[in-house]
Formats: sequence, structure tokens, C-alpha cells
Amino acid sequence: MHAGARTMARESGQIPIEELLLQRQEMLLLDRLLGFGPDHVEVSASVSTPHPLVDERRGMPAWVGIELMAQAISVFSGLEMRAQGLPPRIGLLLGARRFEAHVAFFAIGASLNVRANVSLRDAEGLGVFDCAIREHGELLAEGQVKGYMPKDIDAFLRSGARG
Repeated sequence: MHAGARTMARESGQIPIEELLLQRQEMLLLDRLLGFGPDHVEVSASVSTPHPLVDERRGMPAWVGIELMAQAISVFSGLEMRAQGLPPRIGLLLGARRFEAHVAFFAIGASLNVRANVSLRDAEGLGVFDCAIREHGELLAEGQVKGYMPKDIDAFLRSGARG
């Protein structure tokens, strides 16, 4: 790892995840920011009980991976907002394509690594990200997630999403 990557990794671990996301309490599924760059973000999530999304015997259903990916994308946006001196904003999950889980459940005790890479972005706030969830390098789930972060969420909601 070169010096710049080490500095980025050290600095990213110092930004509390709560400063980058609006989710709180049980819906804050991510633990910490691992690293980021102009076209990607990497975060961690721990699977533990008790939690409403975790079965005490089987673990966290893999379909929750879509929300883990969406929260990673929110962290990416939160970092951009932070760089502008602004707080995080509400983003909308528009959908997931080609989501494939290679496991039925993420095991209790698992430390998941969630990475989101920018595939497409526009000036209006639409983004498409290629995402992967790994544990110890093993690919557990992958997919493409689409989100939208309107500049003014209230105006967007009042418009009835007609544009």
C-alpha cells in the first residue's frame, strides 16, 4: 500500500459513520468507513444479535445486502456533502439490478466489507453503483444499485415525483 492509500485509510477510519449517514439506532447497519476515493467507498458492517433484521439461529438474510449496499452509497454521498461543508441529505433507493446472493444468510459474527463503485452519475442526483459484499475476501453478494438524491427533497416530494 502506498503512502497516499495509507493516509486515506487512516483518515477514513477517523470519520464516524454517523456523520455520513442519516440512519440511526437499529437501522444504522454500518459500523465504520474503511476507505474511499473519487469513484468508490468501502465500509464495514457487523452481523450481531439481538437485532430485528437478524435471525438468532441463521443470521442476517442476504436480501438485507441491498440495504447494506444502499447505505454504502449514502456514505459515498455523505463524504461528498462533507467535502462541501454540508450535512448528509436524504437519498432514495430506486432499485437493484442483478442482485445475486451467494449465501442465504450472513452469519452471526460476520464482519462484512461492503464496496460501492460508481458506474454512472448525473448532475441531477441520479447514481448507479456496482456493489459487492465480502467477508475475508470471499464474495457473498453483488449487484447494481440505483439511487437518487434530489437537491431539495421537500420540493421533490411535493411534486409527486413527476419531475
